[in-house]
Amino acid sequence: MKTLLAIIITATLSFGCAMLEGEQTTTDSGGGGTTASPTGGGDSTPTVSADSAVTGQRISASWNRMASNTCAIRSDKAAQCWGSDSSGQSTIPSDLGTVSSISAGGYHTCVVKADDSVQCWGSSGNGLTTVPSDLGTVSSLSAGANHNCAIKTDGTAQCWGDDYAGQSTIPADLGTISAISVGEYHTCAVKTDGTAQCWGSDSYSNVPNNLGNVTSISTSLSTCVIKTDGTAQCWGSDIQSDFPADLGTIKSISVGYHHACAIKLNGIAQCWGRDGSGQSSVPADLGTVSEIDAGYEHTCAIKTNGAAECWGADYSGQSTIPADFH
Repeated sequence: MKTLLAIIITATLSFGCAMLEGEQTTTDSGGGGTTASPTGGGDSTPTVSADSAVTGQRISASWNRMASNTCAIRSDKAAQCWGSDSSGQSTIPSDLGTVSSISAGGYHTCVVKADDSVQCWGSSGNGLTTVPSDLGTVSSLSAGANHNCAIKTDGTAQCWGDDYAGQSTIPADLGTISAISVGEYHTCAVKTDGTAQCWGSDSYSNVPNNLGNVTSISTSLSTCVIKTDGTAQCWGSDIQSDFPADLGTIKSISVGYHHACAIKLNGIAQCWGRDGSGQSSVPADLGTVSEIDAGYEHTCAIKTNGAAECWGADYSGQSTIPADFH
C-alpha cells in the first residue's frame, strides 16, 4: 500500500463543468487491470498520450478550442497549469499559496484556496476574474468561457460574468445544491433533494420530464447525469444520439465539447461522440481509472495507480504532462 496525495486536473475546453474537491486518500499502488475498450468515432488521427508517474485522485474539465490548457493541483497542493497561456491563464500567481480546487475556463482559471476563498486569473473579459465581494467562502466552483459559478459553504449557488441568456442569474426556487456545472449559455445544478435544474438558454437548459433524481451532472453543449440507479442519461447535441448501449451502470461522467466519457463500475473508461483528434479513443493500455474528464478535443484521467494520462489533441501542449509535475 502507498499513501497517495490527491491532485486535481482540469483539462480546458471553453465552457465549464463541475469541479471536484481534492482530499487525501490511501489507495493500492498496484493499479492496472482490464484494458479499456473505447467506443465512438472512427477517425484515424493519432492519439497523443502522455503518461506520468504522478499521484492523483480528482479530474475535471472545461473547454476551449483556440487556447486549450490543463491545470492541476500537485501533491504539495500547489497549482500547476500547462498548454496555452495566451491570456495568462496558465501562469500561476506568485501569491496564490495552496489550493483545494481548480477549474480552467476559456481564457482564465479559478481556484478555491486553502481558506475556501476564490481567486481567478487570466482574461478579465465579462468580469470573469473579478470575484464578487459578497461571495464569501465556497466548497466548489465551475469556470466557463463566459461565466463562473460556485457553491457557497452554506449550499447556495452564486454566479458571475456574462448573463446574456440568464445563465448567471440564480433561479429563485433553486435552494441549496450539491453540484453545479457551467455550460455555454446555461448552468445546471443538482439540488439537495436530488432533482436537476438548469437555467439560461432554452436551447440547452430544458431538463427531461422523465429524468427523476440524480447524483451528479456535467454539461457543455450537451448535458449528462448519473441517476440514482447508477445509469446515465444525456440530452442535447450529438452526445445523446451516440450514447453507447453497452455503457451500463457508472460511477462518474464528464461531458466535453462533442464527446463524453464515463467510468464504469469496474473502473474501465468508456468514451463516445466525436473522435477527430482521438479524444474518444481510450488508450488500450490505460487500465482502470478513478477519475476522468473530457475537454474540447482531449481527455485526461487519473489511473488507479495514481498516474495521470491524457489523450487526444496536443496542439497547445494540453495533453503533455510536464516533467516536473508531481
